[in-house]
Amino acid sequence: MNARVVALVSLFTALGIAVRLTKHALVGTLQFLNAPLLAAMVAGYTAGPLAGMLTGILSFALSDLLLGLGPWTVVDSLLAGAIGGAWGLLRAKHRATLIFVLAFISEFMYDVLSSYFLLLMFVRDPVTALIYSLLGLYLPVMGGYMIGVGPLTEAVTAGLTAALISRVDRLGIRG
Repeated sequence: MNARVVALVSLFTALGIAVRLTKHALVGTLQFLNAPLLAAMVAGYTAGPLAGMLTGILSFALSDLLLGLGPWTVVDSLLAGAIGGAWGLLRAKHRATLIFVLAFISEFMYDVLSSYFLLLMFVRDPVTALIYSLLGLYLPVMGGYMIGVGPLTEAVTAGLTAALISRVDRLGIRG
């Protein structure tokens, strides 16, 4: 890993943490944006798989140090790292529409899998955990309180990811 990639990982990790903490300071736990995953996807796209993976892991783990550690820290960090790493495979420039669709799907997968793995701690039946994970994106289940939180978070995160990647492409920033 060269100095440019280390700098980009540091920058995107700081971005993910700062945006997440700012969101929490302004609106609390209201979910509408996944800043660490956004940072991981952009880092992967910009600087490669290792950068995306490190940004995903570090931005969730370090921000959770301030917001509260728990079993979700491991699950969220590893999933964001895996998705950020996968985004490192998108090395060519792509249209904003494709980036939006891929980011939406990535966020959807993250939401379902993170809920699924965490629900398995409470609901021992894997099928029931999967059903709750999918329903929880649209309806309040298992202690949730928002309707349609999944599509909202996925759309906002995907839109910001597409906008940021479009800007990165215009500036020619690559690791």
